[in-house]
Amino acid sequence: MENDLLRLRIGVTNKSEDNFNLGFGLSETDHLSAGSVSLIDERNQQRYLSYRQSSGQCFCNQLDGNIPSGETDLLWVMYPKPPEDLERMTVTTPLTPPIFDIPITSSSETIENSNLDSPQILDLTMISDSLDGDQTGRTESNEEVSIILSSDVLFDTNSAELTNEARDILEQVAQEIDDSGAPTVSIDGHADNTGNDSINIPLSQERAESVEKSLAEIITSEGITFEVEGHGSADPIADNETEEGRERNRRVSVTFEK
Repeated sequence: MENDLLRLRIGVTNKSEDNFNLGFGLSETDHLSAGSVSLIDERNQQRYLSYRQSSGQCFCNQLDGNIPSGETDLLWVMYPKPPEDLERMTVTTPLTPPIFDIPITSSSETIENSNLDSPQILDLTMISDSLDGDQTGRTESNEEVSIILSSDVLFDTNSAELTNEARDILEQVAQEIDDSGAPTVSIDGHADNTGNDSINIPLSQERAESVEKSLAEIITSEGITFEVEGHGSADPIADNETEEGRERNRRVSVTFEK
């Protein structure tokens, strides 16, 4: 748009026979809105979060209520302006697989709002074949793949709630699981030796369950069985006497057949 804003417009169609209430399906905080929908700039490996107003509310519209059977309601949500030469972005939502290659068009329209929080554009964390940098990577054998995800990337300290960055990482994991066709996925939570088992084991279990819940929503293959376990500090892969080692030990691993 003319005032350096990017607007995403979404049509939500109710194909059921009953009225449909979107609720918090597309936004964790803003009822009947699309505030949790994000945009991916694949070329620059960045994720755009929707603008928030100084009041904390999403810079977006809200539906009036239920969507009647057979009808379509429109939602819009605002984002920071992307690079001038970027032509397409990927749309990610809490309810659907990623929607690829949505074209960016220019508009002479403006929407004024002087009470916006700072734009949030996050660098994507890519899963590589090494554990350097952010301690997120993979190990492979002839039979299986184990993707090791840093708890420091997935969660805030002492929390089992996934961060904004986590969904992008888990979408990559889900794609690999779908491509593999594996019938069983093992998810194991691990902690460093800070604290004791009464804290570490439940927290590592809760974190593994959070990853399971998110993957189950993203994976498109049917009939997958999840095996979830929290191990606390019982299975370190690095020296707990150093901060770097403790960081590597705080992890969730996702293992499946190749």
